[in-house]
Amino acid sequence: MFGKGLITGLGVTLKHFFGKKSTFCYPEEKLPMTEHFRGGHLVLAYKKCIACTLCAQACPNQALKLKVVADANKKRHLSEYIYLMGRCLYCDLCVESCPTKALSWDKDYAISTWHKADMTHEVMTDEDRAYLAHVMAEAAANPKPSAPPKPPTKPVASPPPQAVGKALQGEAEKPSAAVVKGSESRGETAEETDVEQKPSVVVTPSSTREIAAEAGKEATSHV
Repeated sequence: MFGKGLITGLGVTLKHFFGKKSTFCYPEEKLPMTEHFRGGHLVLAYKKCIACTLCAQACPNQALKLKVVADANKKRHLSEYIYLMGRCLYCDLCVESCPTKALSWDKDYAISTWHKADMTHEVMTDEDRAYLAHVMAEAAANPKPSAPPKPPTKPVASPPPQAVGKALQGEAEKPSAAVVKGSESRGETAEETDVEQKPSVVVTPSSTREIAAEAGKEATSHV
């Protein structure tokens, strides 16, 4: 049909002309990112973190620098979390490896800077440091009682090597029950075969000739 392509193109134009506008006045307005967008700065939910350092171990470029401290109850806490954006690949391995889902991205794509020093980002906030100080002080004031030590176990006295050697030698000299039983069964069968065996008649060539001669004599006497 003549003009079909023109009508289709005008339909698309009119649809976008009367549709919802998606123009943003950047940088006053920023485009909202999707849920799976990987970019910006790392955000740490400090109360979820268990200081396992799996995120730093999963990073292929070593872009995370962590420091861990232990309180009076030997519980681990993060005391420093530095994120080096200049090394980051945005591979999301640190976020995926976190067992408590304490890491996420702030989805801020406008992270360009003029100085290299500005690419070092401190993930922990002042609120996180205050919470760490409170937790450390509380653990120092109320330490958990240590578990009582276990009583020492008595060592088991082992027999002297001479006694062990004699016992092994005695066991080696004794015939086993299977061997004794086998020998007894073999003796019984030998006796039974001796009793049942009968003398056999052996036929030789000379005896056959004698038998034939006697048979011939008997035949001539009857005639």
